[in-house]
Amino acid sequence: MPPPLFPPLAVKLLVVWVTTRCQLRCRYCYMSAGDVPEVDLDERTFAAAAQNLGLGPGAEVQIAGGEPLLVPRIVDSVAAQARALGVTRIGVQTNGIAIDDDFIALVKRHRLAVGVSLDGPPAVNDRVRGHTGDVLRGLARLEAAGIPFGVTAVVGRDTVATLPDLGLLLAGFAQARSLGLDILRPAGRAREDDLAAPADLRRAFRALAERLEWTNRHRRAPLRLRELAAADCGGDVGGGGYCPSEAGLGAALTADGNLYPCASLAGRPEYHCGTAAAPDYARLRVGLPPDTSACGGCAATGCRGRCPALALLSPRAGKLDCLMRLAVRPRVMLDGTKD
Repeated sequence: MPPPLFPPLAVKLLVVWVTTRCQLRCRYCYMSAGDVPEVDLDERTFAAAAQNLGLGPGAEVQIAGGEPLLVPRIVDSVAAQARALGVTRIGVQTNGIAIDDDFIALVKRHRLAVGVSLDGPPAVNDRVRGHTGDVLRGLARLEAAGIPFGVTAVVGRDTVATLPDLGLLLAGFAQARSLGLDILRPAGRAREDDLAAPADLRRAFRALAERLEWTNRHRRAPLRLRELAAADCGGDVGGGGYCPSEAGLGAALTADGNLYPCASLAGRPEYHCGTAAAPDYARLRVGLPPDTSACGGCAATGCRGRCPALALLSPRAGKLDCLMRLAVRPRVMLDGTKD
């Protein structure tokens, strides 16, 4: 059966896993990259998903994996197809190890937003991820090429204490534009006991925010902490909520062509939403249930809420996501008590 001429869904966010391969074996990788069968995305599979999900102007594509730089030809094809469809923003998330001249040319050719994973200063990042020297050399190449980049850090028990030091490290890169903190997801190789303690996270987040506030007074372009804006960035995601996936307007395409409402839930049968060739539109449009378990008397007015996928994976992790927004409001804590 041919796909409908006008798909009943127009996604606003499509996460694309272009490969399951990776050079690293991060201790808490939620997709267990490197320990699963090696699969690369077929470019025709992306084309089918793009057509059947109504991908077009106003949408965002996030290219991830595995490690996308291991399959640059596929990244090139996905980016070219997305641009031809009028996609507004295309980003690529990389571990930063293989950033070279070819990747820089690809970024410039398709005007890609670049995100690099780095979880702490060298001693910490080497322990939980590895190859920190290669990552820093990759950041230096982006810097030399004048390419702005963001950094995403996984926040867990082993990384939380050094978040302020990570902020200072990144402040030395003029092209660093943002630092995002992803609460560790207890899936794949990660476990509940890998989560950060609430008190440790509160302390580290405040220190990080203070250091970035100071360094930004001495920078031409600010290094923004993503979570500082989280209380006021609900915006228009097609019906409100934390993200397009919560609103039923997001999807994740895995390298083997399966669809899920969010990349964090990929591989879980209860969240399977069909395939690129045959999406389960009804399941995708349901979206993800918002987690409002701590809402009501919270000081963070206008907050977009917690990450619904994180809350589904672990209520404890979901509370940590919420805590970061309250950490810089010292008078009110997550449980409603005074600090």
